[in-house]
Amino acid sequence: MLTGKENRAPSILLIAPIQKTGASDTNVVGGNKVMADEQVQELGARGFEVDVIDTSGGVTNLPTWKIKANRLARFLRVAWGGARKLWRFDVVFLIIGPSSALYLASFLWAVCKIARRPLVLRISGGDLMLDYLGYGAFARWLADRAYMRSSLVYVETQYLHQSFDNRGNFRWFPNTRSMEAPARTGRDRVERLIFVARLAMFKGLAEALEACRHLPENCHLNVFGPGMSDTDFSLFEDHPRATYGGVLDPAEIPRALSEHDLLVYPSYYRNEGYPGAILEAFQCGLPVVATRRGGIAELVEHEESGLLVEPRSAAEVESAIKRLLDEPELYRQLCEGARRRGDQFRSADWYDRVAAELRSLCRKQTPPGRLAKRP
Repeated sequence: MLTGKENRAPSILLIAPIQKTGASDTNVVGGNKVMADEQVQELGARGFEVDVIDTSGGVTNLPTWKIKANRLARFLRVAWGGARKLWRFDVVFLIIGPSSALYLASFLWAVCKIARRPLVLRISGGDLMLDYLGYGAFARWLADRAYMRSSLVYVETQYLHQSFDNRGNFRWFPNTRSMEAPARTGRDRVERLIFVARLAMFKGLAEALEACRHLPENCHLNVFGPGMSDTDFSLFEDHPRATYGGVLDPAEIPRALSEHDLLVYPSYYRNEGYPGAILEAFQCGLPVVATRRGGIAELVEHEESGLLVEPRSAAEVESAIKRLLDEPELYRQLCEGARRRGDQFRSADWYDRVAAELRSLCRKQTPPGRLAKRP
């Protein structure tokens, strides 16, 4: 057991993708990277010693076989690194997407069980239940007896928390942000629109561009994000109301959002949880036109912090934008609601809660470097 005499900080081995310096097409700033970077900073600020095993992949725009080979190599590297190092720490903390959770999380759970170290999972995105229901008999058996039994399992949406509420180890831990944005002057007109995301087509790029094609001349959509393997850049050719602005570095995002009036986010991505782009827009006082997809429908309060439309419908996106053009009072209300909603997901309170739970786990552990004796 830890004692006051040891007088040391609780230690965490974080297994997660870490953002390299400078965003680009080959160094994509994904949600898990931002989440992991924030977690390192927030837990470090609360007195934890955090060491990291980086699970980042390499270049994304590769042939399918190379992507699969890279994933296998990454699994072996992370599994070996985790098994070799985890006994030195009080808690092992894995950030992972639901599609990768079954085998890596189950393997780490087994190793942690042997080393008598608690494993904490943070499963990103909004479709863990879809993956779980889609498991075959063996995969379901493995999940129920392995990673689902981790000391804590944090899920991103309230829906997922409620879906697994019969498991006492599940907690709701949403995506969070602490965006400090330049001040925006009061506005009641929608002229400058922004789309910021990976330019995978399932993020709704085609729908956003088509929706803006017939807007009034004073409206313009600026698109930012890294190109992906399926990005159709021909959609920008001769577009009268849209411009591609390249990749934004994370440090540039607050300024870019604050220079715009509305976020357009018509994603139909299966794994949508609480998109960081929407949280960041909210904390900059920017409402959103987004789709009723996954966690977005929880995060965006229709007619309070944004407008929700059906996925894959450029016509509905266009109609929602034009509604805000015609109803400036509604737009002002959405700006206020967006900022209020964004404040609910500022990092501090959420990490205070998580830090308390992690400290409780740490107090129960054998000091790092020693193996617990079985009774």
